[in-house]
Amino acid sequence: MNTHSTSKLILLSAAVFSLAACVNNNAPKQLEQASRPLAANNKLILSSTLKVATWNVEHLAYPIDTGCKPRSQTDINAMRDYIERVNADIYALQEVASKEALSNLFPDEHWQIFMSPRQDSKSYTCRGLGNASTQQKVAYAVRKGLVVNDVQGLSAFGLNRPGLRNALQMDIQTDVGNISLLNVHMKSGCFVDNYSRSDSEACKVFAEQAPLLDQWIEEQEQQNTPYIVLGDFNHRLSAPYNHLTQQLFTNSDGSVSSLQNTTANLIGCHPYYPAPIDLVFLGGMPSSGMSYKTQAHKFESMQVKSMLSDHCAVSLSIGTKLSALSDAVKWQTTSKEYRFLSRAIYQQASAALATASLPKQNWVVAMDVDETILDNSPYQVGLDERGLSYTPESWANWVMREQASLVPGVNLFIKKVLDMGGKLAFITNREKDLDSHTWQNLLAQGLPINAENTCLIGRSLPDKTAIDSVNIINDKDLRRQQIKTGVADCYHDKADKQTSDVWASSKLIIMQVGDNIEDFSGVTQEDANITELLKQWPQKLILLPNSMYGSW
Repeated sequence: MNTHSTSKLILLSAAVFSLAACVNNNAPKQLEQASRPLAANNKLILSSTLKVATWNVEHLAYPIDTGCKPRSQTDINAMRDYIERVNADIYALQEVASKEALSNLFPDEHWQIFMSPRQDSKSYTCRGLGNASTQQKVAYAVRKGLVVNDVQGLSAFGLNRPGLRNALQMDIQTDVGNISLLNVHMKSGCFVDNYSRSDSEACKVFAEQAPLLDQWIEEQEQQNTPYIVLGDFNHRLSAPYNHLTQQLFTNSDGSVSSLQNTTANLIGCHPYYPAPIDLVFLGGMPSSGMSYKTQAHKFESMQVKSMLSDHCAVSLSIGTKLSALSDAVKWQTTSKEYRFLSRAIYQQASAALATASLPKQNWVVAMDVDETILDNSPYQVGLDERGLSYTPESWANWVMREQASLVPGVNLFIKKVLDMGGKLAFITNREKDLDSHTWQNLLAQGLPINAENTCLIGRSLPDKTAIDSVNIINDKDLRRQQIKTGVADCYHDKADKQTSDVWASSKLIIMQVGDNIEDFSGVTQEDANITELLKQWPQKLILLPNSMYGSW
């Protein structure tokens, strides 16, 4: 059953930065469609939390045993395990030689990878090893399912000097809004409180990069845009008296910027360098209703020779402050009563089947999907926690994630129907163009369904326009008639097409199962005659509890 009220989801605005000198041609607009489902082992972005991390991976090369930090496959496996423990949605990475090197840590089937377009610089001999160095570029690894709107390489940060790293900007669309990120790897060697008063060559170079960083932040501030600046700053910006810190936190008109150093209170993980230089700055976010959490992620072994890199990852989690669940959602997701009733009702339905006088063949049990077979309560929880209501867009995104679990007791009932020689008609008010996602979700839950024993039919426009209040009373009646007459447009994938003709013959619907009164033939919420309907319980009609939403 899918009957909801509607509201609008207000998203934060996105930024476009004009300083960019080089566009990454491998990153066109809308690189991932907003509706793209996540891989099964990926995080659910509907949780309203976005986690970003920065990590200098120290000379990550390809092949893995080359460059200034040669690694074994054991090292690579340990780094991948570490990435799983950090569990971020977006990684801003430094000292990456190539996309091939990064793909060893972030497999293409689960990650989108974006490299700085900076041209390769001349190699040098690695100190103490004698190996030829590999490239040091910045990059992003983004979980598939997040929408990347734009990626731009900012060559200005390279100052037209060999060996200096470019910055990399990315505009990304998330459930917490559209956010611009800037990944930097600043000039090393200028570890003083005021770079402008130092005569060292490193600080002179740093003094040319610092205004570019300040300008980028200023542009985001002027556009009132949510943004994140993160990376290896090679500078101790946690101290409020640091000269660059004071510049970044003050707008050109003298006002205080919205910028905050979310990692200011963290301690650097390297035993020799406790002052943090891997930082995450945040600005342009709403002044209320948001929550933030930062963390430095230590390696399993913090012995210097055993560290996976000479930098640890630092992460920031951004989320909306969660509201309390409504009583209806809380009851359905936490109460023992709901699970008891659902299982008891399905046991009663199985018992009714066991004693029924059934035809020898061509009999069908018609079932709704949502809150009858698939449990969509995580979607409802997400709405409640963020103070939102159903929208067709957010619902479609949830369906395409294919992550709904089973309603308690339904698996045994479905098995009972099939074991007794029956077939199943899943008549759902999910839109028909989502049938493939619904089918894959059902299969992923281990249900013993296939194109021969199950017909899945989503809702389409004719189901609504066919209502004449005489022969077609509600928007599932047309599909029930099509099942009976053998003209139902059942979903099937290419592999199932040859077996789908089994549904081209008439069928007898002997039982209807749903969570809404309109899951029954010829019934509406307004005109349902409960006394008459109860006469068909439980032999022909089965009704599951759903306190979260309905046609009422």
